Amino acid sequence: MLANYHADNIPTRFSHPLVDEAKDSLMNAVSYLDAKERADVLRACHFGDMAHIKDKRKSGEPYITHPIAVAEILAGFSLDKDSIIAAILHDTVEDTEVTDELVASEFGETVARLVDGVTKLKSGNMSKQQSQAATFHKILNATLIDPRVLIIKLSDRLHNMSTMDAVREEKQKSTARETLDFYVPFARIMGLNDIADYIELLCYRNLNPVMYNKFNDKLLQHGLGRNFQKIEISTYLQNLLGYLNLKGHVQVLDNRTSMYRQFFKNRGQANRLIRQYDFEVVLEDIGACDKLAYHLIQKFEIADRNIQDNIRKPLAGGNQSLSLIYQKDYNFIKVTLMTARMKEASRLGVLGNSKNDISQSVIQASLRNMKDLAAVEGEDAETSLKVINELMSYLHERKIVCYSPQGRAYELPRGATALDFAYAVGPAVGNIATGADINGEHGKLGLMLADGDTVSIDIDKNATPKADWLGFVATNKARNEILKFLKHLPHDQKEHYGKEALMRALKPYDKTLDDLSERDWADILAWRGVASQSEIFLQIATGTLLPQLVVSRLFSEEVDVADGAEITQTKHLLAGIKGVEITFARCCNPMYGDNIVGHLSARQGLTVHRHKCYSLENIRAENPYQVIQLNWKSDIKLDHANSIGQLHFPAMLKIHAMLNEEQMSQAIYELRDLNIGIEQTSVKADEKSGGGVGATFIQVVVRSRAHLEEGIMKLRQVLGYPSIMRLYQMLT
Repeated sequence: MLANYHADNIPTRFSHPLVDEAKDSLMNAVSYLDAKERADVLRACHFGDMAHIKDKRKSGEPYITHPIAVAEILAGFSLDKDSIIAAILHDTVEDTEVTDELVASEFGETVARLVDGVTKLKSGNMSKQQSQAATFHKILNATLIDPRVLIIKLSDRLHNMSTMDAVREEKQKSTARETLDFYVPFARIMGLNDIADYIELLCYRNLNPVMYNKFNDKLLQHGLGRNFQKIEISTYLQNLLGYLNLKGHVQVLDNRTSMYRQFFKNRGQANRLIRQYDFEVVLEDIGACDKLAYHLIQKFEIADRNIQDNIRKPLAGGNQSLSLIYQKDYNFIKVTLMTARMKEASRLGVLGNSKNDISQSVIQASLRNMKDLAAVEGEDAETSLKVINELMSYLHERKIVCYSPQGRAYELPRGATALDFAYAVGPAVGNIATGADINGEHGKLGLMLADGDTVSIDIDKNATPKADWLGFVATNKARNEILKFLKHLPHDQKEHYGKEALMRALKPYDKTLDDLSERDWADILAWRGVASQSEIFLQIATGTLLPQLVVSRLFSEEVDVADGAEITQTKHLLAGIKGVEITFARCCNPMYGDNIVGHLSARQGLTVHRHKCYSLENIRAENPYQVIQLNWKSDIKLDHANSIGQLHFPAMLKIHAMLNEEQMSQAIYELRDLNIGIEQTSVKADEKSGGGVGATFIQVVVRSRAHLEEGIMKLRQVLGYPSIMRLYQMLT
């Protein structure tokens, strides 16, 4: 295999003209390296050529052309020699007889470690899902040690995704889905946005070519007009810099990834999306960014909701910029302002140098969270599966970044509270937290935080965690630390903590333990299947039972008989609320699969709301302890044979198109074919547009959020991909 490889005798011609072509292109791309480093890269090309001498790609090309192309992608980022060589050799250990030891002896330990980081694990007796999880787990751990592992893997995936024509369609789609689910969000959280954009665009092309081409045709139709608009807007912005005596340059951004993402994720109408234009203005300093922003805000009367200042407080992933969106002549223009250092940080993310301390602080916050996820004992398949499931949830959850008064960044999930922040700082702070100052104003530990908040935690060294905290913390870290503390309490203290927690839960209802009658206690004991009050207190103290749910069972009024059947069924979908009466809020119409919370009140008991329900804003501000985290049971199968599968949830769809009778009939047919019920339909013209533009409304009944999403996707396909929204409320 490697008999023809000689470290000191590199041939002028490699094994195939296509390999020579790939090698020459790479050597031109690495011209930024010194002569000795370039010689090592050339030697690695020869080594890889000999190692893969018998291997072919699906297209018939010599296999080595792929890893050399991956190395050239990395060269575009001006990465170091070891990264380039590792890219050239990244498949040798996995696909040839080359060993880790041979790579280390020829090219050094660093290269061998990088190659090992991107090498798939041998599946052995593992299932496909376990094998995939184990590989992801390995990449995660290797990336946390050396982030170059991730960009090598991303470059590998980028080249593979761009050359999948010879691969069967199912493989294209599964690779695209895996990439979109794992690699793209992983890249973004590490700040590698440039390469993530290219990969994401290729994912859409491979995931649904028909849908991709539909929008691509739309872009081609309007190509000349879009080019004219880009030139006109960029010229205006460049002239504006001169008018304001600012030094900088304007760049037209390729915003196709953003447009395709919105189109695929049903977040905008095609005709509006093609009128979106993105521009980047790189200026000398933050003061210049502020000056230009102020001028644009005043001139175009830009509303606060269209101003995103992430210069002082970057987004998750470390993106630091000031973005403005304004409308002019029916065009939607986004202008992103930044300095040269911010631009470098947004391009290289975790691989960048430490000059941009603020951006790196946010990325380090993400790294801390991922290290916590990866720090699970055990290396078996089940452990990997658990870690990756948690990582997937982390990568896809909406995130906020909050700051300590000293400016240190902490990344939290949307919906996190001040107590979650305290535990993110550390258990030593969370365990003795008593309150919080949020942006200079005092607040309770259960108050939900917003992106960019500055949080200072009040502490008392004599304070301890409370069992009722488990009702409102949103992060696993906070929950685990609270449970850890409670678990190690002596038996008598556990009982005491549970009793105190129940007393605090009763207080908002002007009740005490003395107000509970023998009949009340008999009901509670029978409900929980225990013999004494002490056992109830112990359940509360160990996190088995939330004290808020005890209160809900005791004091909620009887539910209307008409809703009884629905409640009897739907309560079986919720985890940990057995024996508690529940209602589903009409203000937001939650359904199985939505992110949900529960609102506790003496009149209605436990009411289930969608997480972002507007009606909870005042309640959260005044008494956040009455809003508790809820979860659906994860093992429910909503099929036709399942009795629980007979559940039905209402939803109102708004289709941004006025359907004619034929289209409406087709829509109803397609929905019913998916076993989605139709309650009512209506078509309404927009009076402001003179009747030429309007929308169609369809009230449906579905089994779950996934069922509704299936229906929306089907409607988009048969109706030409209009934007379809799920409204919060039914039309009256």
